[in-house]
Amino acid sequence: MMFRRSRLAELEPAQQALAQGRYEVAFALLEDAARRPLGRTAQGQYWLHLAAVYALYADEGAENGLPALRKAVACDANLADHPLYQALFWEFAAYRGGGIGDIKRGLRAVPEDGEPIAAYHAASALLAVGAPKSAAKRLEALPTDRLPVYLVWRHASLLGQCREALGDWEAAAASFSQAVERCPGPDREPERLSLAGALLELGRIDEALAALERVDEAQLQQEERSVQRYLLGRAHLERGNPNRAIELLREAETFADGDESDQAYNVSLALGQAWAALGRFGEASAAFDAALVLAPADQRAFTQHEAAYALIESERMAEADALLSEVVSDPSYAHRAEALADLADVRLKSGDFDGAERLAEQALEMGATASACLCLGNIAYEYFRLDEAASWFEQAVSASTAGDAIWVSAHQLLADVYAQYNDARADRVLHYAEAALEFTDVGSDWYLPLRRYALAARRALGGFDRLLN
Repeated sequence: MMFRRSRLAELEPAQQALAQGRYEVAFALLEDAARRPLGRTAQGQYWLHLAAVYALYADEGAENGLPALRKAVACDANLADHPLYQALFWEFAAYRGGGIGDIKRGLRAVPEDGEPIAAYHAASALLAVGAPKSAAKRLEALPTDRLPVYLVWRHASLLGQCREALGDWEAAAASFSQAVERCPGPDREPERLSLAGALLELGRIDEALAALERVDEAQLQQEERSVQRYLLGRAHLERGNPNRAIELLREAETFADGDESDQAYNVSLALGQAWAALGRFGEASAAFDAALVLAPADQRAFTQHEAAYALIESERMAEADALLSEVVSDPSYAHRAEALADLADVRLKSGDFDGAERLAEQALEMGATASACLCLGNIAYEYFRLDEAASWFEQAVSASTAGDAIWVSAHQLLADVYAQYNDARADRVLHYAEAALEFTDVGSDWYLPLRRYALAARRALGGFDRLLN
């Protein structure tokens, strides 16, 4: 059933007002038209379109959207069969906690290639109920030239949210970029935040900061200001500025005060990471504890893993062991192999060499090569099996990236191991000690021993880098 546009003279100016971001005008036009004695069919259609505008506000719009939807069918019972009514009915059901199975079945009545506004709201319902793949499929099949102007940028934004939920950050960034370009007035600012978030996930820090610099803060709501500060904080943390990151994240925390949403979790987690980057592991543990209280189910294992790192660095091994034991019991955790290697390291530091070896071997089989080899090398070294320890440490070097924590530790330990051979391995001592010194802070416990190793090795080599024939 198509709407007779001649009977809906107020619909086009209402949609124009929406396209310009003049929402109060659009609501007034539709509400006035719905209350006028135009005939019950026309009134019902106005109520239906009014419900669709309320649906743009997601769960916040359901309070007024559902009564408008009921008034539509009260005016004309036949509207219950219209695709837009069906899409809105299930969209509001999704916002009220409806089950994914019921909503997917209900939306079968809304053709993917049918009425475009209905198709958009069907996709919105699917995303709201946690079916981003199905939502993206509908949106990708919907030609934007069939949509009214006010839904064109929303289409790009919704598709970006679907791709974000699916972890396709390149595609998400492209969609959010389109939304920014097409969006009018103050609605553009939240889209810039979404774009910046996707760029951060891609490691495109400069582009993310550029997007954030263009945000007009005056147009943001309080929660959006929290998101802005959070994203800026993360960007500065990635840039190696943890002090500035903490300042921004504390501002984000203030704007999210009392909030128990994903945003509050994100801020607490990022604060923990920033404190850890500064080596202040007590503050990091407190922030991670707050994040654990708020962590969504699918982020709990990751958050526990981050918290365990801070506990290890604080030498709180029993607590770290308890957290990591829970992490490795989660078969869905993507970094389970690394968690097993970390748990092996905790057991090693606690003196349980046999338990550490078993766990490290499991981690090695699962692909955590660098960290598992480092742990197995340490175990061999504890038993003074020098050749075996050196072999494991060299495998750790090969499996890691120059300058990262495992690479540096393996070089430090190799210098230490080869120093036990006195002058017989002086060339190797010099090689590993000098490489490690490039990345070892002067305040580190390793710095002076490495310098002594390098000087002694160079003397043994007669001032050269290797023994001469």
